[in-house]
Formats: sequence, structure tokens, C-alpha cells
Amino acid sequence: METTGPNRILRPVLGVVSVLSKVNLPSLLMALSFTANMFIGFLDPTEILISKEIGEALLICGFLIFTDVLLYLRSGFFGETEPKLDFLVTKGPYRFCRHPQYLSFIIMILGIDLMLRSVIGIVFALVLSIPSAVYRAKIEDKLLRNKFGEEWENYANKVGFLFPKLRKTFPLSAPESQRRNGDL
Repeated sequence: METTGPNRILRPVLGVVSVLSKVNLPSLLMALSFTANMFIGFLDPTEILISKEIGEALLICGFLIFTDVLLYLRSGFFGETEPKLDFLVTKGPYRFCRHPQYLSFIIMILGIDLMLRSVIGIVFALVLSIPSAVYRAKIEDKLLRNKFGEEWENYANKVGFLFPKLRKTFPLSAPESQRRNGDL
């Protein structure tokens, strides 16, 4: 039986809306921007005057961080933005920052752009790729806060977003007792 009238038009539209509602937009945005960034880097005819080795070193460092995160999380890694595990991960690479996997992506994309000496690639990374990773990390933080509550709040207060909190790990000023006693 063939559909007629408004249902004939609405059925395909509702099908597309149904598919789009299942798409993880932060993940899609990040994947598309990083992929586009790599293509732009390869196609960019301009070159900045920088050693390719700096880019290669960054790419390797980013890959090593990514591998560490992947091996540490295992089955929890390939989830969507929604937390997949039933416990908050605070050890391994997550003892330094809350989003080491996004940090590794940022380091790798900057490494690729520097390795290719791409001016447009670096601009694209700064304008779209890095903000898309930060956007996804912020969405993930919100979901983790909702799921783990006070446990997440305590963790977030101790550990940096993308970079370690140096003041918590390495105090920049002397302890109060040393200053009072004149030990400095």
C-alpha cells in the first residue's frame, strides 16, 4: 500500500531526523575537523620555516599518549561521548589530566601540521580542530558530572582539564611554615 498525502513527505524526513538523533555530534564534529585538518595540511602549498623534525616529535609524543590511554581504558575507550564505564577513571594517564586522549589528538594534529609545514593547517587546527576537541571534552565533563556527582567534582578539583594542574602537583611557592620560620 502506497503512502499518500502529508505522510508521504513526512516519513522520509522523520527517518532522517531519527538517524541524526542517534549521531554523536561532538564526536562527529571532532572527527570531521581533524580529518579536514589533515587534508588541508597535505594540500597546502605554503610552507612555514620550521624543522619537520619538530612536527615528527610532536606526532610521536601524541601517539604515545594516545596509546597509553588506549591500553589503559581498553573496552571503555571506544564508547561514545556518554560515559561507558560504571566507575570514574582517575588513575593511569587520567591522574594527570581529565582528557589525555583529546590532548593526544591535539598534539598529533599540530605535529602533522608542523611536519607538513602547513600554515593553513595550523590556522585550521587553532580555529576548528582544537576547539572541537575542547567542545567534546566539555560535553564529556558535563556527562561525567551528571553520572558521578561529588566523586567527579572532587576529581575535577584536583586534576586539570587538558593539562596537569602544576600548582597541585608541583607547588610554585614555599610552604607557609617555611615562610613563617624564615627558612627561605
